[in-house]
Amino acid sequence: MQYPIHTVKPDVSVMDLMKTMSVEKEDAVLIAREGLLKKCEGIITKSQIYKRIFASEEDPENVKVSEFMISKPLVTISPNASCKEAAELMIKHNIQRLPVVEDGILVGMITSEDLLKSVVINSKD
Repeated sequence: MQYPIHTVKPDVSVMDLMKTMSVEKEDAVLIAREGLLKKCEGIITKSQIYKRIFASEEDPENVKVSEFMISKPLVTISPNASCKEAAELMIKHNIQRLPVVEDGILVGMITSEDLLKSVVINSKD
C-alpha cells in the first residue's frame, strides 16, 4: 500500500489537476476534501481527462474535477484485506488503482504495480 496519497479537492479545476499530476508524476489522483482525516470521494485518471476534456474540446480551466470524477460506486478495500482480495477486486472491476479505506477514511492506495511487486518479492522466499 502506498502512503501518503496525494489528493485534490473536488472543486479544483482540471487544469490545476493536470499541473498537480505532472509535478507529482501521477497517472491518477484521489479526490478528497481537506482536513486531518480525508474522506475519499472519487478518483480521476489521465485517460479520463484525455477522453472528457480533449475529445470534447472543453476548457480545462472551466471544468471542475467533481464534474467527471469516478465517484459512485467507488471501489475500495480495507487495510486488513489480503493482496489476493485486492487483485480479485481489481480484476473484477477492471481497475489499476484501489483506494484503501478504513471507517470511511482514506489510508492509502494499492496499484497493480504494488501487487506485482508483492508477487515478485514473495516468490523469492
